[in-house]
Amino acid sequence: MELPHNIISELRILTNNRHVVTFMVFTVLVQVLDGFIIYFLFWYVEDLAAATNTGNIKLLEGLIVAAETLGGEVVFFSISGKILERFGHVHSFSMCFVNYALGLALISLVPNPWWVLPIELCFQGPTYALTYTTVVAYANELAPPGASATMQGIAAGMDDRIGYAIGSITGGILYKYIGGKSALQVFSSLGVFCSVIHLVLHKTYLKGHEAPVILNGNNEVVYKPPKEAVEITRST
Repeated sequence: MELPHNIISELRILTNNRHVVTFMVFTVLVQVLDGFIIYFLFWYVEDLAAATNTGNIKLLEGLIVAAETLGGEVVFFSISGKILERFGHVHSFSMCFVNYALGLALISLVPNPWWVLPIELCFQGPTYALTYTTVVAYANELAPPGASATMQGIAAGMDDRIGYAIGSITGGILYKYIGGKSALQVFSSLGVFCSVIHLVLHKTYLKGHEAPVILNGNNEVVYKPPKEAVEITRST
């Protein structure tokens, strides 16, 4: 089945827009960080437990998952809309990278694996939950009429597939050759770098260029700045 011509046409317009391309690139990069955490956090916790003769490690891993879900994600999924409304898409996305950088750096410095529990309790919300909400909300506003599912699929593919794949592969290579602690610090540095570059791009290269937003009552692409796009998301 072929896609309707107007959807292909609108997607072509969107992918030629520098805001959309920037959004997709940084969506991949933020999930590189998340992918590394997902696949290697418990590996590092078990290595640290072995090095410090810490017991009950499976209990700790279960508590970490519970803390991430109940203490971090539930809270931040509830308030992330207000954060987006207050700071806007650009600053919220830059904050996500900083949050990942801080969390990874702190984990690399802990002397005992039990310290990972409070770190994940505090940082799972500002990292995963806020990032997920930012990506979904903005991708929805970039979508042409009738192509919201398509745009969400593209964002999810860049997010959950490409980003995770790169994060797991590069994480595995780094973990093997430089060790878990150094790998965490490398990814932490990547988070800081991405945050700075993302903010600088929007203050320089992308300044004065509006990001596309598709309004439901119109059949053509119209444009709104990122902050207004988030406000529209909150009102729909």
